[in-house]
Amino acid sequence: MAKKFSCGDVVDGCAWSATAKDETELFEKISKHAKDAHKMTSIPDEVIQKVKSKIKDV
Repeated sequence: MAKKFSCGDVVDGCAWSATAKDETELFEKISKHAKDAHKMTSIPDEVIQKVKSKIKDV
């Protein structure tokens, strides 16, 4: 089942969102966005858990 994530669910004011065929592909997109838009060189476990809780099935 396809998955969707909206960054604004975790980072106030960020309008970016992504959809992917599965959670693995979605996390690749999320990681690239976090690096490019939010200058995160690594994503802390607490943020990963928050992101996972906001992923929706589409």
